Amino acid sequence: MLLAILTAVIVGFAMGAVVYAIDRIWHEKSLIMLGLDFVFGALGSYSGTYLVNYGPHLLGIDLLPALAGGLVLSFVITYAVRKFIFRK
Repeated sequence: MLLAILTAVIVGFAMGAVVYAIDRIWHEKSLIMLGLDFVFGALGSYSGTYLVNYGPHLLGIDLLPALAGGLVLSFVITYAVRKFIFRK
């Protein structure tokens, strides 16, 4: 159980890093956005793997929902923060 949680968090950190890298193409470097992408990528990955049971397994998690959940939640938070808080 603990291995599955750690794997989901690591996958979420990776997906948050991907979203942050894409965000850096259009915007300047921001440590706040990096932290938010990491946290919400991990939360999205964890929730995605436990809400949907589909796809190949990796160390106790379903890989496709973990990847999708990490990307989607991290992207939504990045968009919302850029749109409504930073307003540039």
